[in-house]
Amino acid sequence: MGELDIKTYLAKHKGKPVNRLFYKILRYVLAGPQAKKMNCEVVDNVGMKKFKGPFIVVSNHTSRCDWEYVGCALYPQPMNYMASDIEFHRAHMHLIFKLCRVIPKKNFVADFHCIREIKSVIGKGGNVIFFPEGKSSISGTNQPIIPGTSELFKNLGVPVLATRISGGYLSNTQWNIKNRPGKVVITVDRLFTPEEIKELSVSEMDARINAAIYNDDFAWNREHRIKYAGNEDVAVKLEEHLYWCPKCGAELTNVGEGNTFRCTACGNGMTIDEYYDLHPLAPDCVIPKDLRVWFELQRRREYRAIKDNPDYVLEEKVKLGYLPTDHYVPKTVTSEICGEGVIRLTRDEFSFIGTKHGEPFELHNNTVNMISVVMETDSSYFGAFFGGQYYEFHPERKVTTKWQIAVEEVHRAAGGKWQNTLPAQQWIYEDDKPTDREEYFLPSEANA
Repeated sequence: MGELDIKTYLAKHKGKPVNRLFYKILRYVLAGPQAKKMNCEVVDNVGMKKFKGPFIVVSNHTSRCDWEYVGCALYPQPMNYMASDIEFHRAHMHLIFKLCRVIPKKNFVADFHCIREIKSVIGKGGNVIFFPEGKSSISGTNQPIIPGTSELFKNLGVPVLATRISGGYLSNTQWNIKNRPGKVVITVDRLFTPEEIKELSVSEMDARINAAIYNDDFAWNREHRIKYAGNEDVAVKLEEHLYWCPKCGAELTNVGEGNTFRCTACGNGMTIDEYYDLHPLAPDCVIPKDLRVWFELQRRREYRAIKDNPDYVLEEKVKLGYLPTDHYVPKTVTSEICGEGVIRLTRDEFSFIGTKHGEPFELHNNTVNMISVVMETDSSYFGAFFGGQYYEFHPERKVTTKWQIAVEEVHRAAGGKWQNTLPAQQWIYEDDKPTDREEYFLPSEANA
């Protein structure tokens, strides 16, 4: 056997339909038990047992467990999944990915090899599912689909279905990755026929995809009132996502402990119950309506900081991680630390200047080309592809969410392709609309 070369292996990776027998075993051994434990309910508006392939499925991406949820909803149809190129470098994933014929994709960059694999699977009668937002949710709702999704569908010309997952984020939040059983509902719908794909414009298709997979878990549960287990520690590490205090305006002062979340600078805080409802600690606390609104208020704040300041700069000390190609990285990590330096974001460029393996090293990318970053595992660090090579940035402070938001909004300010057209999120960008406390915040003395 020759020496391991993961880069060459991925470059030669061929798109083939997953083996039906293995897929069935996977469904009953892995996906089925998880779906049962999380109280999954399938609403099948298509009739998957009799649906004929080949076809494509798109889904919203609520958590790391979505592959299990949609796999059960689409059963017995065998599906080839798409997953980040990064995951193929991890010791505990490579064998299962090989057996499942998972298609590798480099996040947030053009990947023509991935497109060729999808075409190959479809051409051989297989079915493909992927999450067109490009990453799992960190706010409980959607991001816009990645540019190029509808163009791919026009090129393939096969039926497209959509699955919408509700309750998945509440069951498996990204800041605290333990399972919190309550309920997950997966709805399967028809999205496009081949005839509709020919007739509709790309912009019309984009809008329909975004609408079909849109879900707000917090709004959904205000209606359904599902209790989610494990709320005794639900606030632990929430500061990885909610870094801004809406009362005093300080950043990186919030701390989660048990089910309580508090600003250490001014005492503003709340508790989170089993419905994910928020309860202010005192009458004068300033608390957003829910965690999704809090997150989007942070995006609105960063958008305005970027828009109003042509000299906008964000800097942070980081350790640099990379993916070796001659061996797999352990289960507990997604890269190996190889250097350190400073990352810098301006209106024009994302850069890293520092060291790699003891030598001077730099990375640069124009913001118009840099759509977003990959937030890994527990939201404490992030990465991106530069010239086809993945690098990770491990900051000293809890700033990963701020950097993700900033990279995305700088890209949009620079006129990049990935603009936010989601109707429910346009309030973020309405400059002449004041933040209406009655609309976006819970009632309190401070808001009166």
